[in-house]
Amino acid sequence: MRLFCQALIIFSYLILSAAKAQDFDYDYQIREHILDNGLRLLVIERPDESRVVSKIFTDMGALNETPGQFGSAHFLEHLMFKGTPTLGSRDWDREQDLHRQIEVAEDAFIEALNRARNDTRERGVFHDYQHKTTTPEIEELRALIDSLNRQVLELNDEGPMKKWYQAYGGTRLTATTEQEYMKFDLDLPANRVDLFLRVEADRMRNSVFRNFDAERMVLLEQRLGDLNRPETDFREAMNSLVGRASMVYVPEGYANDFDQYTRRYERELYETYFVPNNTTLIFIGGVTLEEMVPKVEKYFGHMERRPEPARYQGREPLPSAEKRLNWRSDDLSPRVEIRYQIPGVGHPDRPKFDVLAVALADHLQEVTADAGINGKLDINTRVVHTTRFGVPGSVNVELILDDHVQVGAAESVLLTELNRLKKELLAADDIAFARKKLRTQWHRTAVDPNALAFQIGHFEVMDSWRTMQPYLQARDETTADDIRALVDKYFIGRNRSIGTVMPAEERQ
Repeated sequence: MRLFCQALIIFSYLILSAAKAQDFDYDYQIREHILDNGLRLLVIERPDESRVVSKIFTDMGALNETPGQFGSAHFLEHLMFKGTPTLGSRDWDREQDLHRQIEVAEDAFIEALNRARNDTRERGVFHDYQHKTTTPEIEELRALIDSLNRQVLELNDEGPMKKWYQAYGGTRLTATTEQEYMKFDLDLPANRVDLFLRVEADRMRNSVFRNFDAERMVLLEQRLGDLNRPETDFREAMNSLVGRASMVYVPEGYANDFDQYTRRYERELYETYFVPNNTTLIFIGGVTLEEMVPKVEKYFGHMERRPEPARYQGREPLPSAEKRLNWRSDDLSPRVEIRYQIPGVGHPDRPKFDVLAVALADHLQEVTADAGINGKLDINTRVVHTTRFGVPGSVNVELILDDHVQVGAAESVLLTELNRLKKELLAADDIAFARKKLRTQWHRTAVDPNALAFQIGHFEVMDSWRTMQPYLQARDETTADDIRALVDKYFIGRNRSIGTVMPAEERQ
């Protein structure tokens, strides 16, 4: 009887394990078609659904900006909502002539700025000394551009794309620009998918940069709103401490970047990166690949394949020394933050860091509490806004404290425990719970077509959409030995950046 019961238990366990593996095989039946011009089409067919989630991803973001133009990729996203010759213009012939005049005037404006570079160059650390802030020629050209732009606006209809989408049942019209991608997305009736293709093909090839200076101010207001949060400055300082060369650590524009944007620079970004062989279309819902291929060919197939956009070249030098930031603030809670550089998606170690972040957070929270440290601990991989990259980023151990007196002790406890974990394993239960928590989070993603389509597109720009399934499987297979190996390899002194927040010095 005992042997029978043991056999029954083992058999039941095998059945449950098999069902569990089947539930999380991460195979979403993604079907692919690549046009002759390089445009990639990905479809998940759900024939019982009457709507379809539609996304278009471009492999271009803040990584591709140049100094003095930080935030320009996000700005381009805003400009691409301003319509095209066929969407948003009451008289394109008149408007087109005005745009030509603006182009000539802006070229003269850029030339005048370059010619006056020594007169207008900033020479003080605190923006307190310049020979001149401007010249009569610069001001005349600025006034001319403003006058021409006002004439353009008189010929425009505002929000043409949004009006068309909403008129035909489109919802969730959003756009996002991050370090590695720009996307436009929409949820609409499946029988209206042609509208998405028509509008997005037009946007991709024929965007008109209307209302340029007013939209510049919208971006500045967004940035100022972000800076009003006391943690923003600290996090950006930590980003710059961790990274020395990679654009992944640069925020969406500094205050002195916004007035540097030019139509010519934005047009160069647009024409370089918004090409079919740098574009992925994703559809999930009541459509099939067979019916989407001719539709996509109709709207995008005529576009010529263009030279491949230059691969991002920024690489961090090898970590060589521990770095430290001492931050003083009465508006920010006292804290300790420890960061380590980690590899990007496509590297075999990267999925294991997802498990590490969950398992180690709970463990370190318990360790600090046992040491009498009162605070809330979090481990994440966020840099600027994004948590997963195709280039190296960082894993961040953040401990927000109730009392600044405990900052020194908290740092010591964290470092001591991280060093101990190079030799000793985390409990197997902690690893199992972390894997289960990640599976549950991903299940919520998988049942939401919008979230799933985003992840597919994000993986495509980071590495490949085909990386997604083995990435998720690798998380399920991560062991305590794997976590110890990560800590031993990456959590080392020369790869460490430490930030502490204390009250303002006047109170010390």
